[in-house]
Amino acid sequence: MNNGLNKFDYLITKAVELGVDGAKIIDSSTVAVGEWVRWKCQYGCPFYDKGSLHPPLAPSAEETKKVLKEYDKALLLNGSSGPLLSQLAIKIEHEANALGFYKAFALLALPFGDSPT
Repeated sequence: MNNGLNKFDYLITKAVELGVDGAKIIDSSTVAVGEWVRWKCQYGCPFYDKGSLHPPLAPSAEETKKVLKEYDKALLLNGSSGPLLSQLAIKIEHEANALGFYKAFALLALPFGDSPT
């Protein structure tokens, strides 16, 4: 890290340099986790039961809420390309870890789509 930026500003700058449309630090307590999401997947999404990132293998809403309580801040990334944004989130997770944020963990918001390809 250089340029006199604090660690959070550095991660935001790095995320934008890598290609995200936007990035900002938020309080993790503001992240909404809905119970309805699992049902939306189970009843109508072709991705359901197609891997560990999708229900029923993905963490439940209750598990997600519990883990989020262990964090104070989150880095929210915005972008139009889901697969690319997911790759960038993982790169930023590694950057955060290198800065001493050892609990850094990328949570991906996956799209609702037509096929699990």
